[in-house]
Amino acid sequence: MRSRLPGDIDLVAQGMFGNTAMGLIAPDQPLVDVDFASAFLLVSKAWENSRVSLRAEYFETTDKDIAVDDDNDEHGNALTAAYIYYPAERQRLTFEALQIFSQRPERAFLGLPHKAKETQFQVSYRFFF
Repeated sequence: MRSRLPGDIDLVAQGMFGNTAMGLIAPDQPLVDVDFASAFLLVSKAWENSRVSLRAEYFETTDKDIAVDDDNDEHGNALTAAYIYYPAERQRLTFEALQIFSQRPERAFLGLPHKAKETQFQVSYRFFF
């Protein structure tokens, strides 16, 4: 869904769910069998040569296969803030901050805590031909 709010604010929302499977242990028994779901809401405002965007997302996976030595369950949420500046035609400078909170039991297999809070900052300058 996409809509324009008063003040020329863009609102975008999307949700999806499904299943992914691969490999076979036996007929009709996949090696990997995972349900997934994800939804996000994005609010964005453009003016002159700039745009600012905020995005919130929820995601989850549910492990359905019979393998006991891996647990592909995961759930969490993410927050993203971005500022985009267009200094000239066909050029874009982007500053972005992303923070993800998630719980994934499989991390314990690697000796890591099953809960994680990860933060990423990114700057990019792109030229379009």
